[in-house]
Amino acid sequence: MEAYPMPLFVKLSVNNMESSLNWYKEVLHFDSVFELPDGDGNTIMAHIRGNKYQDIMLVSEKIDQESTGKGIVLNFTVEDIESYAERASKMCANVIEGPIERPWNARELFLCDPDGYVITLSMQIDQTKTMNDIVDQVKA
Repeated sequence: MEAYPMPLFVKLSVNNMESSLNWYKEVLHFDSVFELPDGDGNTIMAHIRGNKYQDIMLVSEKIDQESTGKGIVLNFTVEDIESYAERASKMCANVIEGPIERPWNARELFLCDPDGYVITLSMQIDQTKTMNDIVDQVKA
């Protein structure tokens, strides 16, 4: 996997590293870039990646389940949202909404990961539309 300086990445605290890693790998097809084990061989930090610059750092921490993920939404652009929706359904992932078409030329799927973080997958509907076209459409 290509190593590059990450201009931005998200760090998420997770209660169960194995469960979280499996969810991101199986539902979103993220790959592990690097996993840091503790003295017992258990992963305590994992750098995972979807597409280029879709990097997430998972850190194993015992946290309050009631507050985890509150107010945090991660957005990822994808090319085939239907395949993600199908995979999420097969994996019994928590689908919050979608896929649903939005007036801003996007088809979106909202998922909830095992720790309560909201993941939005977004796909451009019409590749030929410019931002001006979209603004005009929304105004109308």
